[in-house]
This record gives sequence, structure tokens and C-alpha cells, in this order.
Amino acid sequence: MRNTLLLAAIIATVTITAAACKSDIGPGFTNDKVTLGLFVSTSGDIATFGQDTKNGAELAVEEINKAGGISKHLIDLRFQDCASEPAQGGNAATKLITQDGVLIGMGEVASGISLAAAPIFQKYGVPMISPSSTNPTVTQQGDMIFRICYLDDFQGAACALFANQNLNCKTAAILMNQDDAYSTGLGKFFRFKFEKLGGKIVAEETFKKGASDFNTQLTNIKGKNPDVIFAPVYYQDIPLIAKQARGQGIDKPLLGGDGWESDDLLPKADGKLDNCYFANHYATADDAPIVANFVKAYNAKYGSNPTSLAALGYDVVYVAKKAIESAGGINEKLTRKAVADALRGLKDFEGVTGTFSIDKNRDARKPIQMLKIKDGKVLPDRRIRPEEVE
Repeated sequence: MRNTLLLAAIIATVTITAAACKSDIGPGFTNDKVTLGLFVSTSGDIATFGQDTKNGAELAVEEINKAGGISKHLIDLRFQDCASEPAQGGNAATKLITQDGVLIGMGEVASGISLAAAPIFQKYGVPMISPSSTNPTVTQQGDMIFRICYLDDFQGAACALFANQNLNCKTAAILMNQDDAYSTGLGKFFRFKFEKLGGKIVAEETFKKGASDFNTQLTNIKGKNPDVIFAPVYYQDIPLIAKQARGQGIDKPLLGGDGWESDDLLPKADGKLDNCYFANHYATADDAPIVANFVKAYNAKYGSNPTSLAALGYDVVYVAKKAIESAGGINEKLTRKAVADALRGLKDFEGVTGTFSIDKNRDARKPIQMLKIKDGKVLPDRRIRPEEVE
């Protein structure tokens, strides 16, 4: 998911990477434990994203340890809070590697923070797996850097395909936050695919960060009468956009990306997002056994439904487990390079967020779940596979 903080990440990366150096950091395991690292933000602006991810990861660790661990080694999960700051991502990576001696690092949510941490993991030769950083450049930081979420280019293209095929839309408008790379990026990818499918973008409007009045943009869009409005924004903005759109008599569906996901979405929208759609990593209402069991276990532990970030946090731990086992399990010959090689060869991994493989760019090739909001519920609509948009 989230594609933010990029400029600061570049500055932090240059500063921190220059100070990093190789050292003897140990094998990442002892006679009875294997040390895995988790770095996400549980404080600062994106604290809810990090806390959800941490909850999912801790649930997975608890399950694995109850079942006997990995190769009879219990997982010792070491955690670092990135505080929603790129520089702290670099610091977290350094601490997990040099102080905790982790075998694998798992994180971050925000792409900017992952971009600060990735060069550190690469320099020390420690595999890093991001559960939810969607910016394409994250895994370009080196051959030890992986991710298990889909990328923004696929998400934008999938939304365009859905608008064209499922909603039968011939025209579309785009409403974006001009100050947010996630929003403008998805808008770009949607436009490219929608036009390639023969559709026409009849209006493209932007707003500034922190805006609360979208009426001017919506008036312009209304005048073009599009079949759908693609609004790749976050959950803080879309309820107000929906209210103001309906207030102007715009009755066409709104369509968005995974930034819509939040427990606050439907209560704040007051029913104005009914019959609208958004893309996400999975659906809690999915009746697949692996999803149903995860939702039940998460509810029992935390008393709430798991977000997609919780599901990705859960999956990333099981991916780490699979990679270690595929590398031959925990023994005196196990190396971080062997784990990375196993990650590169990961095929048809069945996770809560879908069945996926790791491709040549160390990215997850996986489906995306399109969701429909109906009568106060978020329901699965269509699952789109990568090959359908290529």
C-alpha cells in the first residue's frame, strides 16, 4: 500500500547508507530460536497502518510457535517503530541487523520508509520483505529486497479494466490529490489503461492536501457527465467527496483504490458511497477457508475485523517461514543468501491475500480484489489477475 515520503527517503538513504558497513552479525538463529525483524510505524501519522500490520504479524508468530516453530526453532520477533519517518526506517534497519542480528527483516508499509531501509538491508546482505509498499522503485534497491503486495501500476490498470468491463463505462473523470504521489500515480495508471481499452477521460481534476471543499472540481466533472469518477484518494477524503457529489446530484459510481480502506469509511460516508467500488488486497467477507480462519483468529485475539494491512502482516511472516524451510530449514549451513534465493524461487504461495509467486523483479505476482459497497457492507465483487491487464 502506501506510496509516500519519497523525497525525505532519498535524503535519509544517502545519509544512512554512507555510514553502513559490513560486519559479523551472526547467523540469525540459535539452537532453539530464529530471529526475525519487523519494522513498521506504530506512532506518528501512519500509526494505524503499522499497528494493523504488527497485529497480523504477531498473530502469525503466535500460531507458528504454537505449532512448534520453524524447524523446531521458535520465532523471536524483534520490533522497531519507524515513527512514520523515513530516517527512522534506516535507523530501524540498522538496529535490527547490528543489534538483533535478524535473519530476515519485514517492513515497511510506507514506500518512502522502505526506500530508506532497503539499502541498509542490501548492504548487510539481509533479506528484506515489504508487506505493503507499492511504489515500483522499492525492490529496485537490490537483489535482497522483496515485496508481497501488488504494485500501483497494476492497481490502477485493474481499476480501469473493472470500470470498462464490469461497470460498462465508456467515459471517466479522475479526481486526485495533487500533493500525494499515491493519488497522482494511480490516476496516471488508470488513465493509461482506460484509454488503451477505448475509453475516454472527459475530466481530470485535482485538489490540494487538506482540502475540505471539492465542489468546484465536482461541478466541472458534472458538466462532463462521465460514466464513473475515479477517485484514488485516502479514506479521510472520500466520504466528503461522496457527500458533496451526491449533494450536486451526481449519481454515477465512485471508484477508488486501497487507500479507501478504513473502519471510518462507511460511518463517515453516511450511505453516500452505496453502489461504489474500490480495490483492495483481500476481502474479510471472502468465504475461502484460509481467509475465514484468519478473520476468526484475528477477531478472537484483537476484537475487530482485520484490515488488508493486518492480512499482509500475517502473510509476510508465513512467507518468511516458507522461505526458510525451502532453503533447507534451520541448520548450521543456513545463510541469508540461501533464504533470499528461496524467496526468489517462491511459487504459488497460498496466502490470505491471494495465491502468488515472486517474479524476476522480486515483486509478488498476485490478484487484486475489487469490492462493492452495498447497504452498509463491503462485499467481494471481482478478483482480477495480473495477466488480465497485461
